[in-house]
Amino acid sequence: MGDKTGQTYIVDALKDVPKYIRWCTPSILPAQKRVTDVYSTDISVSAHFLGSYVDNTGIFKKAHERAARVYGADRTLFTVNGTTGSNFIVMRMISLENDAPQILVTRNIHHSILHAAEWLGVRFRFIKCSYDPQFESLIPPRPEDVLDTLNNYPESNAVIISSPTYNGFVARIKDITKAVKNFDKEIKVIVDEAWGSHLHFSDSLPESAMDAGADIAVQSTHKEGGSLQQTGMIHWKEKYVDSDLMLAAFREYVTTSPSYHLLASLDAVTAYMERNGKRAVEDMLKKSQHLKDLLGEKVIPPMRIMDDSLELDLVRDYISGYDRAKTVVALTKFRETGFEVASILAKKYRIVVEKGGLNTLLFLTTFQIKEEDVDKTAEAMVKIMKRLRKTDKKELIPNPFKHVENKPVIEPHVARRVAETIGRKVPLQDAIGKIAAEHVEVYPPGIPVILEGFRITQDNVRYLLKVKEMGGHISARDPELKTIYVL
Repeated sequence: MGDKTGQTYIVDALKDVPKYIRWCTPSILPAQKRVTDVYSTDISVSAHFLGSYVDNTGIFKKAHERAARVYGADRTLFTVNGTTGSNFIVMRMISLENDAPQILVTRNIHHSILHAAEWLGVRFRFIKCSYDPQFESLIPPRPEDVLDTLNNYPESNAVIISSPTYNGFVARIKDITKAVKNFDKEIKVIVDEAWGSHLHFSDSLPESAMDAGADIAVQSTHKEGGSLQQTGMIHWKEKYVDSDLMLAAFREYVTTSPSYHLLASLDAVTAYMERNGKRAVEDMLKKSQHLKDLLGEKVIPPMRIMDDSLELDLVRDYISGYDRAKTVVALTKFRETGFEVASILAKKYRIVVEKGGLNTLLFLTTFQIKEEDVDKTAEAMVKIMKRLRKTDKKELIPNPFKHVENKPVIEPHVARRVAETIGRKVPLQDAIGKIAAEHVEVYPPGIPVILEGFRITQDNVRYLLKVKEMGGHISARDPELKTIYVL
């Protein structure tokens, strides 16, 4: 029988959200213009006098043109399915431009790039990346790592870099772009800049991808840019990017029924950042630094924080800098995991962090965080610290990607096609050495550990089982990880 109570599960849950201190996305600019009555102002494409979002005309074209100017691009498009949808559009553009296209990607690339490649028949090869087990973080490649991969696969059409990383490392985009263009100027440099929509507005942060010379940058503006959840932008420079092809791909993959309120949020953020962007970002960074100072003063020993000078010196050759809006704390000297501490913060103190990992906590400073939120969070961490059990024997899980080949045994789009006919389900431990017929990932951040068409390694399995044991969220056909599909 149906629920006759009239309860609205999602509506009721959202009413409680303001009670929480949220160190997580979305980062919403409190001072931006906003539509106050969503229900009475909702409208559709039938209001043709407004122009067409899909065809980039009318008010939408004006908003896009201003955004390009504000964010340092030649052209910009708004999107309403986050960077996931934007990545599909960019990948479609690549497939329209090239026969049998091939791309080079970093191993920490978001699953949307890999899924789009599979669906569109785009071959991908991995660029070597290093890994920090203490902070559970893949580190961006150096320019020479990109060149090494290009020398192995000179027929590639694009290099796609994820920067900033989920934990805040910003790749050397300017140097990578220069190296790629010296190799072959027609190879596009594309940056999945989901976490970097604020970089352009601060002189104390690393350069944005557009400022560093990349051809295309895809941003989740809702993450650190000030707009509502689900919103994003695609920026590009026209020197090496065919705008007609990009717009054709946009028309194919964008929804024909967009929420005009989400688009209005992007428009409002653009207008605000044009006038006040530098001040807004610097205010946010001050609050982030306040959190770091309080944690360092009251909490950190024997914790470690990722963006201290010692930690960053270890990866200096790989990065152009660090996103200081993020605070990543390592719990390697404690028996408890980041999953457990994140749960305590949420349940007991109504504090939500961006991510709890095996050994880490990630605090994302947002535009709406208040100074009193910083103080309350530090106080909560002091209380939690008193309950944690110290240890010198905590196991650090090695790089789960270490022995993964840079190319698949079977092209993923082929593996996907044949998986339903010749795929079979086996116990996870028996899958080591076999070819995967499904993706398995830890979410967040949405980076596949096991990929279709690639051989499953012992490191993959060990890492996933440890994450599962410690309370992490696994995305797979069998979320209990008892079985997995293989070819």
